[in-house]
Formats: sequence, C-alpha cells, structure tokens
Amino acid sequence: MRGMNVTLEQARALDALARHGTFAAAAQALGKGHTAVLYTLRTLEGQTELELLDRRGYRTRLTAAGERVLEHCRKLLAVERDLEATCAEIRAGWEPTLRIVFDGVFPAEPLLRVVKALRAEGAGTRFHVSSEFLAGVEAAFTRDDADLMVSVLPPALPGLKSYALPELEAMLVAHRSHPLARRRRGVISEEELSEHLLLTVRGSDPRLQLSTVSLELRSTVHLNDFAAKKAAILEGLGYGWLPEHLASKELRRGELKLLKPASGSTHAFLPKLHHRAGVRLGRAARRVVKALTGTEPPQ
Repeated sequence: MRGMNVTLEQARALDALARHGTFAAAAQALGKGHTAVLYTLRTLEGQTELELLDRRGYRTRLTAAGERVLEHCRKLLAVERDLEATCAEIRAGWEPTLRIVFDGVFPAEPLLRVVKALRAEGAGTRFHVSSEFLAGVEAAFTRDDADLMVSVLPPALPGLKSYALPELEAMLVAHRSHPLARRRRGVISEEELSEHLLLTVRGSDPRLQLSTVSLELRSTVHLNDFAAKKAAILEGLGYGWLPEHLASKELRRGELKLLKPASGSTHAFLPKLHHRAGVRLGRAARRVVKALTGTEPPQ
C-alpha cells in the first residue's frame, strides 16, 4: 500500500476550512490565495482517495470521511505545536532530559519538590529520578550517563564538581518488642548485638565507618531498600540503622527504640551533590543544584 504523504500544509488547509466555513475565509486565515487553498485540498482528496468536501450546497461542508480525516489532521497539527514548543524550550536552555540518581538514605522529598515546582512552571524537561544505595549510586550515574548524583560515599569518578549537603543522622533502632529494646541494663555489648539479626540495605560499605560493620559478617539480612528495612524492623525481625527522617515519627510514638551500644547509637552521613565539571548545566539542573545546596552553580 502506497503512503499518502499528507503534508502539514494540507492539514492546515482542511482545519482552516472547517473552522472558517468558506474557502475565502480559510485562505485569509492562512495568508494564502483562494486558488492555493482549493488546490491544496484537491491534492489531499487525491492522496486519500476520498471525497472530503461536499460542494453541492451553497456552502462547502466536510463529508463524514472529511470529518474523520480532519481529526487526524488536527493531531498532526498538535504534534507540530508540541515540536515547536519543545524546540523553543531547548533553545531557551531547558534540557530535553534530566537524569538524577540519589542514595536512598537521602530523603526524596527535596528532590521531588523542586521537580514539582519546575513542572508547575511549565518546564518541558523530562525528569528521570531514581534511587540506588552506596556504591550503586556511582555505578548508576556512570551507567545511565546521569546528570546529577547525590551520594554519601566519596566518588571514585574523577572530574566532578561537588557540593556539600546538610548532614543526615542515622539511628540504630529496634522495635519496642525486640529483646534488645526490652533489656533494662545500660550499654549493649557487641556480643549481645551479634546474637540478633542486623538488617542492612544490600550490605554496608566500610567507607561509611558504621559502628556495626564488624557484625555484618555474622547474622545479617540484606534488604532491597529502606522501606523494606523499616518494615522488617517494625516487624521485630532484627535491628538496624535508619535515617532520622524515616525513624523520627515511630521514635516519638515509642514504636521504635534507640539502642545504646558502646560503639554509639547514632551516625552522621555526609551527603554530597555531584555533576561532571566539564559539562554545562541546563536550567533545570541548575535549579536542582540551587534548591538542594543554596549555591548558584557556575555558568
């Protein structure tokens, strides 16, 4: 079957006739001559092999077939408008796509707020925001050629521009029904901790310098993300580190209890935001950097 090769000019002519009612009015709206519009619509009928116009009455009208073809012509015109808008946005400095990968210990809300604000302002950038953990963050940043990375581990990748983010506190917690939370004595020894399951997200990393790192070779359960880890702790399966923003509500209600081992019950994460130093950031990336760090990135 041969292609019809319907042009945008033909689609505009059919749309103008339907909206304005006469060839003369359609021609005026398009800024073309009357005969040019007549010819354009005849070629459209020839290409579709359909009678699109009913010319029998005083006023030319679209046939039923013409109405159906008009629906698709207007879809073509809508795609043209979208393409024009997208090109204008890119020329104005908005990235076609912005990829952000962040460590799951970092709260997603600050990232999602700035994405929501940009979308509300009409930014046409397509956002891809994903979470990984520890070394997996940098691996995803490299693999997916992402634009921005929030990591709690120092990156091995050279040539990055880095910005310090607010410190995140993690707490060693267990459900109130867990034996470690019910004990009445003071400091918990490492031997006592080793008798219970330590819950981690895909395993820890020595670079974090967690006080429980030596226990990971013993009784440990690796979970996929912090949501699963929190759920497991609330079920009383074991104990583990949770970021303060995930544990604070349950700690206030008494559902979770802060454990007090000799090695310490809190740990500070020092997240940083990174992007490639040699790549000029677009408007969306610059807004994300400023929203998270309060710093205007270099042009």
